[in-house]
Amino acid sequence: SCLSLSKDKKRQRVDEVITKLRLEKCRHTVIGLVIGNVLKRGISGGQSKRVNIALALISNPMVVFLDEPTSGLDSTMANEVCQILKELVKEGCTVIATVHSPTSFAFSLFDEVMMLQSGGAVVYSGMVTKVKDHFQACGFPFPQGQGYSLPDWLVDTLGEAEVKTQVDFAALWAKSPSSEAYLKAHGEEVQRLKASPVNLQTLPTKGPGQLKALKTLLAYRMMKHYKSPEFLGPRFGDKIFMSLLSMSLYWGIGDKSDVQSMQSTAAVLFFFCALCGYGAAAFVPSLTLERALFFREQADGCYIGVTYYIAKFIEEAVLCTFTSTFFSIIVFFAMNLQGNFGIFAATYFATSMVGIVLAYAVAAVAPTMEAANALLPTYVTTCMYFGGLFIVFDKIPIGWEWYSWTSFLRYAWGALMLNQFKDQDTGKLKVFFDSDGQSMTILEFYNMDEGIMDSVGACLGILAGLCVIFGTLGALGVTYVSHVKR
Repeated sequence: SCLSLSKDKKRQRVDEVITKLRLEKCRHTVIGLVIGNVLKRGISGGQSKRVNIALALISNPMVVFLDEPTSGLDSTMANEVCQILKELVKEGCTVIATVHSPTSFAFSLFDEVMMLQSGGAVVYSGMVTKVKDHFQACGFPFPQGQGYSLPDWLVDTLGEAEVKTQVDFAALWAKSPSSEAYLKAHGEEVQRLKASPVNLQTLPTKGPGQLKALKTLLAYRMMKHYKSPEFLGPRFGDKIFMSLLSMSLYWGIGDKSDVQSMQSTAAVLFFFCALCGYGAAAFVPSLTLERALFFREQADGCYIGVTYYIAKFIEEAVLCTFTSTFFSIIVFFAMNLQGNFGIFAATYFATSMVGIVLAYAVAAVAPTMEAANALLPTYVTTCMYFGGLFIVFDKIPIGWEWYSWTSFLRYAWGALMLNQFKDQDTGKLKVFFDSDGQSMTILEFYNMDEGIMDSVGACLGILAGLCVIFGTLGALGVTYVSHVKR
């Protein structure tokens, strides 16, 4: 395995594989660049096939399984890929591949072939050089002078005879001298392996450890994303736009004591929290577009799902520190909000991280990006209903009270409201009224004057707890929910 090699040895191994797969011309070409949701290809189809084979070879495996390595290629590229596979075999690597409609030249490069009829029964298994003799011995002569290639003739013979004459090729194979010769040559070995199968767990599978894998993901994948405008744009763009919009609409409103200004301030604080949930839709593609790469690297033993998720979490958390601080500085001072700036910034950061891990949790379990983008705003909308602004907490029906306590918007908005109004002059004004006409403060009106909702620390603590819960669900989803169709 190459996973435990030194950095120099790994580079040497990469160079060897690039040379072996004839990829020197495109070694500095970007394979694909995601613009929006569209993957713009940077290499040809044949090069892409060879890169996929190279990824399988980089760990120096004893056996390589390939599923139709020539599909989608023209005859020239297909022949080139098969020639490379033949060279790998000569170097001691066993290659097992499924091939659909190969060219005559590509077919001749294989040593052995196993043909299956519809239903999966074996109709031939043996040397490629003897397959024509077997079918001719079964009464299907090879048409001379008609331009038939051997693989085309085999496919046509098998398909037409099965449909027109109901020939049981599997029975013909079982009774044929070719089958007896094959069993005679390999029968003892097959029986030995059946009686005492090789324990694949004894093969060298130990990698560099999950801490090293995490370091590698952060050093290469994270830094690559930090240099990508397509990655940074959605994360900084909405913060810049919304902060400037909020600044122009709510300039200096934070310390005003009239009821309309106080209510507008409370509403925009709630809106800031809700944006962290709805804006998290921008993070869904980060997980869904990397899904194929993740499944392949996980199958190769590069890391486990939890390690990958932690790397994604750190990647977003570091960036979120800057984006949330930028947003907080602009809106807090432009709006002349009251209370402690540190608490405001910490609350906004915590709420943003809850939105991110929520998006990752949804993306991990949703089968497609479209499904994730539908589920995420639906859940955030339900949280808005129970966040305390549209219906105050003590007016929520008894049967729904439990759900209100699960809404992350309740605690995010609660922390911002307490920071804005608690122990402030505007927070002491009794300018709101209950159903009996009794005057009360804004915090009393929204039921933030007692219990958990009267403590900034408790609200932030619960927000952190929800972040852990959603993060755990996301990590479990990435690890155990597979979207591989076959």
